[in-house]
Amino acid sequence: MNSALAVAALILFVSLMLMLPLVPAFVELRRKSDASPLNVVQQHAGEIRHFANSFRTYIQVLAPTLQQCVASGTTASGILSDGVEYLALGRSDDSQTLPIQQPGATCSVTIAAGSELVVPPEITFLRDVYAGGQFRGGDSNSYRAILGEKDVHLGHSSRVSRWVHAVGEFSAEHDCKLAGRISSDSRIRLQGACNFLRLNAPQIETGHVMRGEDSTQLNSEDDANAGSGVVQRFLYDGDFEVHAGEVVTGNIVARGQLHIGADARICGSVKSVGDMVLGAGVSVQGSLISGKQMLIGPDCAVNGPIIAERALRISAGTRCGSLQHPTTVSAPHIEAEEGVTVFGTLWAREHGEVVAS
Repeated sequence: MNSALAVAALILFVSLMLMLPLVPAFVELRRKSDASPLNVVQQHAGEIRHFANSFRTYIQVLAPTLQQCVASGTTASGILSDGVEYLALGRSDDSQTLPIQQPGATCSVTIAAGSELVVPPEITFLRDVYAGGQFRGGDSNSYRAILGEKDVHLGHSSRVSRWVHAVGEFSAEHDCKLAGRISSDSRIRLQGACNFLRLNAPQIETGHVMRGEDSTQLNSEDDANAGSGVVQRFLYDGDFEVHAGEVVTGNIVARGQLHIGADARICGSVKSVGDMVLGAGVSVQGSLISGKQMLIGPDCAVNGPIIAERALRISAGTRCGSLQHPTTVSAPHIEAEEGVTVFGTLWAREHGEVVAS
């Protein structure tokens, strides 16, 4: 009898232990206290300028100090509220009294310049840098983050680990590695062999861009067709080709590969499950979406978003979006030849590079 009770007690104990992890689920099933959405404060985390705006607020406490340094042409140092050491600079020439001057040195303090800031080459900056005027970095420098109230220029073979924002123009010479977010309120210019991830500006240029007529604007006939209110949709089960010089009014969806011949005009959007290839001089009024790889030929014009699920190569002379209608170009791997212009966002989710034509 005792052995039977012991077995029953053991079974009961084991059953309770197995049921114990399920108690919160049964309670929630009855009360439904977690049915409402989570209260997540994102603080504009998706905004590319979020970190720059936060740093501007953070550095605002140094505004009186910077004004005094600029007025007297001197420097000042101290400790911020979070224990970080800072150096405030007031001079406007290239002989700023930085704590580093020798190549290969490391700067471990936050730099705040009230006016123009020129830094020597081969320096590693472990803290953020603020420039109230123009910022010009030497060759082979390494930066954590930079906020420039005017233009920001990086010398060749420089590196950025987090972000840069320029109120003016941002430019980087060849072989720079831009691992973080790069943004400008004016323009971004990247020279050859620059690596990038996420870029945003009213206008982004790779290498030397030829100035010319904005071919992204539709002609009067295309405007009339696009504004008719009736958009045709062409669906093809396999591979499909738009012949050279052909004009298509409507959206194209191909479940295979898609090839658009040279100088064709698409008054609509284009999507392919397989690879997509655009010949030279193609104009697309809408978006381009490829389930695999996409190759955009030279001198093309695409008004809408461009998305490739695997890889994207954009040839020289191509323009994506316009100043009036910025767009987004995105793919895990992007190769943009020298001479490409993007209005809006250029986002390589894993790796992007400016390559030779």
